Amino acid sequence: MEAAPGLTPLWLSLRSAALAVLLVAPLGFFAADRVQRWRGARRTVADLLLLSPLVLPPTVLGFVLLQLLGRYGPLGEPLARLGLELVFSWPATVLSAAVVAFPLMYRTLLASLEQLDPGLEGVARSLGAGPWRVLRRLTLPLVLPGLGAGISLGYARALGEFGTTLMLAGNIPGRTQTLPLAIYAAVDAGDLDQAWRWTGQVLLLNGLCLALVQLFLSRGQRPWRAPASAPVAAPPAVPAGRPPVRTPAPFALAFVLRQRHGGFQLDLSLSTGCRRLAILGASGAGKSLLLRTLAGLERPRAGRIELNGRVLFDAARGIDLPPEHRRIAVMLQHDALFPHLSVAANVGFGLAHLPPAERAARVARQLEAVGLLGLARHYPAQLSGGQQQRTALARALVTEPDLLLLDEPFSSQDAHRRRRLQQLMEDLLDRSGVPTLLVTHDMDEAYRLSEDLLVIERGTLQRHGPRREVFERPGTVAVARLTGCKNVSEVVRVSPGRLRALAWGLEFPIPEPLDPAVTHVGMRANHLELGTAPASDAAHSWACRVLRVSEGPLHVTVFVVPAGPAGAGTVALMEEAPEPILVELRQRTWAALAPAAAAGPLVLSLPADCLLELH
Repeated sequence: MEAAPGLTPLWLSLRSAALAVLLVAPLGFFAADRVQRWRGARRTVADLLLLSPLVLPPTVLGFVLLQLLGRYGPLGEPLARLGLELVFSWPATVLSAAVVAFPLMYRTLLASLEQLDPGLEGVARSLGAGPWRVLRRLTLPLVLPGLGAGISLGYARALGEFGTTLMLAGNIPGRTQTLPLAIYAAVDAGDLDQAWRWTGQVLLLNGLCLALVQLFLSRGQRPWRAPASAPVAAPPAVPAGRPPVRTPAPFALAFVLRQRHGGFQLDLSLSTGCRRLAILGASGAGKSLLLRTLAGLERPRAGRIELNGRVLFDAARGIDLPPEHRRIAVMLQHDALFPHLSVAANVGFGLAHLPPAERAARVARQLEAVGLLGLARHYPAQLSGGQQQRTALARALVTEPDLLLLDEPFSSQDAHRRRRLQQLMEDLLDRSGVPTLLVTHDMDEAYRLSEDLLVIERGTLQRHGPRREVFERPGTVAVARLTGCKNVSEVVRVSPGRLRALAWGLEFPIPEPLDPAVTHVGMRANHLELGTAPASDAAHSWACRVLRVSEGPLHVTVFVVPAGPAGAGTVALMEEAPEPILVELRQRTWAALAPAAAAGPLVLSLPADCLLELH
């Protein structure tokens, strides 16, 4: 490909820069998309290599290209045998402009991609979208302002390229003489008037490019909103009332997973038919990693995942279904709504395989179920936090997945809104019959929205069973603390049938035989009672004095320490001050007890079967 003879420097510059930008735009996007997924040394090395044309002197860059593409260079010689010679030709002008424009294109697109919510792609894949649909419907529309800014910056840089072009393409009037080279030739010949004219053209073109950069960047910072004056089309007709109750299909989930994530090791196995499972664990225990692995967003090093008889992953057999084929929907801590799509388009994203009429009807029914039918044409930025969460829930349920993974979906909501969303979710899950796997730090939420509890710590399973059984018999210190037990002490056996809690100095009569593995005991703060006499159902009671009180809007936490014998339990002498015991009472109860607490010791009572034996 060669430029027509006799072209002016302005036309040559415009053509060369335009073709150079067209070449580097897809390359820059591909490179940025790959590099933004990398971490550590690999990313550092890639950045250094891809940005090097931006910092190398243009003449040095041109010399390197000349040595590579010259007639006897490692790339030029094979091209010459094919009858292609790039050096001192118009294609060399385009190549020079492309090489220096590439770093700006790459860096601008990398910044745009890094600003995207990392959860969007995972949610889209879980809704059935393959990689190309994610690219076409999500990534490209969202990075379009960055792409426009990168094209404008790259075009401006390509227009001003001088040193690399001079070394590789030469300064041939009408063939390779771009505006910068023409300015140089005019100054060299003493024609300053012509040099000023061409300089003015370069300044004008670069000014236009920079104005476009600002336009694209400002557009990228504005949230997507429906025009206030836009007419709102009537939503599709939906049946009156709520969606019908679906008969739950048989459910079975089994997995054995071994996964290393940095220095963290996940090693879990489970087989369950429970349709409502909640996962409790401290931060960093591996809860979110487990959900991402089940959804196919993380690949385990070894193991197997089977859902309703379908093998989703089997390392030994080389089976690894992509997320879009697993029929597992995901709802994250933040709503992860697609910001450039309306509420209706967000909810219908996973129904692209359906005919338009059926898709619209299902979206309308689901929006009606969550009370958002009137906001179908709004965008996420126009919704409140609760409305965004309801939209995300509708989007996850409308596809009727085989399993819904909930990663702390209400953690960002205030207490009132969280309770209302929990009630809505309970109702929708009961009616839809969709099985759920919930990750949460809220024990009330876990108890309310689950039937079985799975407790994990440092990537390993600590306890699994019905929710009431796990709370009443946690079994280990870790599980007791994770399920909200605030009073835990190491114990020693002081005599047959009697234990001493070392942290509190209390002794407990324990019916034999006592499990020899028991090393600690726990008392839940809400199981303990305070009064002026032992409670009628007390199995253990001690005199205590109040250290301090922490008042909340509805409940009071009272910190007490033993004060001496007052019933079935006794208090041992301690060399150090005992740890306080936390007791949770209603405001009204404490208001009645406060005068007695000021006057003297109270009695701390623990009902029968409420002492937790732990190991």
